[in-house]
Amino acid sequence: MSQQCLIIEQEAYELWLDEKLLTRLPGGAASLLAGAGPQLREIDIETAIEHAEDWLMPFSKLFEGLQLQVLDRNGGLRSYFADHEYCSLEQVEQVFTNVHYEVVHGRENNKNSVSDIVLLRELAHHGRLSGIVLNIGDAASVIGDT
Repeated sequence: MSQQCLIIEQEAYELWLDEKLLTRLPGGAASLLAGAGPQLREIDIETAIEHAEDWLMPFSKLFEGLQLQVLDRNGGLRSYFADHEYCSLEQVEQVFTNVHYEVVHGRENNKNSVSDIVLLRELAHHGRLSGIVLNIGDAASVIGDT
């Protein structure tokens, strides 16, 4: 059975499949919102979605039906998912909708967390995942000895 993992770090996003690094996005969250100003706007989210899709699309079909393991080394996702370790695609979509609403109304400006949520939503959507497991801890426990 295949295992998929997304590692979220300040300096990069990494996408793994079966203990093999498929792709790395240097800059992590900052790369998805590179053109954003001090206050996030709806256009910044749209741009982040496009960047996330460009990065993920070559690999999305490899993950259809799989459960995504997320190692969030920054810890930003945990607060949006109310300490759930398992998240359905519906929950991810709802969190994205809530964050989008808050950005549009000028009440959310945490660029790292917004980027992480955009990326997670795009991977869930385009990868047609079966679910998401949030992990805080050592990467080796998620992706094996690499």
